[in-house]
Amino acid sequence: MNKHLASCIAVSACLFSTVALSAPGEYWEVTSKMEMPGMPFAMPATTSKVCIPKGGENDPRKNSRDKDCQMTDIKTVGNKTTWKMRCNHNGEVVTGSGERTATAKSYAGKMKLAGMTTVSSGKLIGGSCDDAH
Repeated sequence: MNKHLASCIAVSACLFSTVALSAPGEYWEVTSKMEMPGMPFAMPATTSKVCIPKGGENDPRKNSRDKDCQMTDIKTVGNKTTWKMRCNHNGEVVTGSGERTATAKSYAGKMKLAGMTTVSSGKLIGGSCDDAH
């Protein structure tokens, strides 16, 4: 796997793992799947229980743990949010965009990053959490 592809996969995993860093939140069940044209095999979806800050289900800044990525052009119209991003990992710069549609109890979205698309969805399962859980 080349360095650029490895960097993209690492960035995508960090952006959609949605672990809250230091804000009170709620538990969500999040499912993510990476898709890449030309891959000889499909990567399986992953599902995990994560803590998302309250109100963060539709804000990419609140649910990205990757501090090497900067979100810009964030726009929300109704329940749909779109954004652009620029990530710099060890000198490798990767740009992309994302979109997410959310309700109070669920969300669905996708992020495009250097030829790869990550599709994710989440549903609120409840319970209070913070970065210590």
